[in-house]
Amino acid sequence: MRGTELKLIKLHVLVESTNVPEAEEWVKNVMKAAYGPIKPFKRVLILVNPVGGKGKARSIVHDTVVPILSAAGCVTDLRETTHRSHAEEIAHSMALEYDVIATASGDGLVYEVLNGLASRSDARHALKTPIAPIPTGSANAVCINLFGVKDTFNIPLASLNIIKGHHLPIDLCSVLLLPSNTRRFSFLAQAIGLMVDLDIGTENLRWMGDTRFLVGFLKGMVTNRSAKCRLMLQVEEDDKYEMVKKARERVQERRGKLVGGGGVDPLVEGAQSLDQHVNGNGSLPPSPLRSLNGDKPSKLSSPLARASEDETTADSASEISNYVPENGPIAESRPLQPDSTWLTIESPAPKPTSRLDMSPLPNPKSSQNSQGGKNPKSQPEAKTGGWVNGHGILYFYAGMMPWVARDLNQWPVSTPGDGLIDVVVQRNVPRTQMASAIAGAEKGEAFWLPTQYYYKCKAIVGENLDKVGQPIFTIDGEAYPFDSFHVEVHPRVANLLSLTGDFYTSEFLEKTDIPLPKK
Repeated sequence: MRGTELKLIKLHVLVESTNVPEAEEWVKNVMKAAYGPIKPFKRVLILVNPVGGKGKARSIVHDTVVPILSAAGCVTDLRETTHRSHAEEIAHSMALEYDVIATASGDGLVYEVLNGLASRSDARHALKTPIAPIPTGSANAVCINLFGVKDTFNIPLASLNIIKGHHLPIDLCSVLLLPSNTRRFSFLAQAIGLMVDLDIGTENLRWMGDTRFLVGFLKGMVTNRSAKCRLMLQVEEDDKYEMVKKARERVQERRGKLVGGGGVDPLVEGAQSLDQHVNGNGSLPPSPLRSLNGDKPSKLSSPLARASEDETTADSASEISNYVPENGPIAESRPLQPDSTWLTIESPAPKPTSRLDMSPLPNPKSSQNSQGGKNPKSQPEAKTGGWVNGHGILYFYAGMMPWVARDLNQWPVSTPGDGLIDVVVQRNVPRTQMASAIAGAEKGEAFWLPTQYYYKCKAIVGENLDKVGQPIFTIDGEAYPFDSFHVEVHPRVANLLSLTGDFYTSEFLEKTDIPLPKK
């Protein structure tokens, strides 16, 4: 069904009284085949930003989304936002009586809802309620990552995801802003440099949709201005080839486990023979997406009965040390204390303080080794990704989903719920090199640029070295004052809905023609 037009079709069938028992049994089996481990008849809170994007969210929801949800037996509660941060206020104070929170806007509404839920005193419980985006905004990165580039704006598919999506646990990041000591929660990205100009600097071009980001990139490429900042990264992995290998292996492993019923193309799956989905005794075959709590179906009378079979948040969560399966708040953030094991990147490079101090910046993770190389003289082993102090930084971009726009797969090896932040540090290069990189950006090909340094990190500290020239940085596309910020990960604490239980698999991860080096 991907890349095609979906339609809502209603069939009314009359059943003779003598055939009612058989018809009821048939309906029961069809529902099992169609939904599998997914709870039907959901209670859905729909938050609509009527002025987002092209201003068509209200009509799209009323004309397309609500009829599809009603046909599936869902109960909907529709609320329109009236001012900035209204969705955050609603999420912060609402009763936890819904199975899904659907957001009809762009990424900004998802950002508000997650911050509202994460700031509650019962945040860990509240964040178990999954979010399902409806693409009616100008920036729709979540929908790109869930549905793919071709189906980003497929409203019926997004509606189907509300009905039949699996829980997809995702990481959130606490971003502590200093000196204000303000904390915001991020699900998508933090940016310094060109990517800030690309987003905030094109606000007046929102009517262009994704194209505005390309326009902003071209404008920034012309100026080619360096960001002046100090980055401190707690690097977990810096070997690009190893990252790709792991990401591709994960894709193949998941493909061996997925089953129908709530998965990809559920309409096709539901129309096939019941024998493919239901065992002889009428029960469903084991599913890797089921809860660890057993095979009993969830109770329809309890919208937040998270022992339901589509709940995957607890699955393997106990293996992540800083995931706390409680119903309380998310622990307060404190300024991070980078030590000698962290990689420090500074642009421009600090000047020597005396004639005797002409050596490179003393940094235990600074070396001129190749990507993924090791420095035998330092303990623990250095993870620099080949960065050499003295390079200028065009932009810093840290993210937790592969796509940030349909024409930019910035973090192609990003994995949902892995407890790590994918960090790109792009150094300044001649304009011709950046121009040539645009062509393959939507496919993630910029990942292989030798001037694009890629890290998987546990934590980040960013410090501004030019507060006048670059007064802001961005969190999920929202501008904030840039003095210093501290980022740490809360693994698998929030949830989206996904028809496959994962992000859309990119062409980058489908490829097999890029040789991996022998170890």
